[in-house]
Amino acid sequence: MPTNQELSEETIIQRNETKFLASALGAEIVMMNTDNGDYIGVNSVGSDVWNLLNEPIRIDDLVKKITELYDVTPEQGKTEIDEFLQRMVKHDMLIIKEPVV
Repeated sequence: MPTNQELSEETIIQRNETKFLASALGAEIVMMNTDNGDYIGVNSVGSDVWNLLNEPIRIDDLVKKITELYDVTPEQGKTEIDEFLQRMVKHDMLIIKEPVV
């Protein structure tokens, strides 16, 4: 998957469980890429995002859920989630589906 994958609010995403094994360590999650053995750790917010991605979800719905969980402004939530999702794309942690029309 290209690292410059365009994501929009309507894009439907899901975590890539076929490529990553995940284990909870307190409020954080440590994941191992089964292709190359790399480990990735995410904090509690990243863990919540990963858990919300267990089913396909539109990015705007994901942002809404995270902003409700953490009581941040929609703008701040969108900015931070967008940055995190781009890092997830870079590490092939997402399955990206076409937006529903």
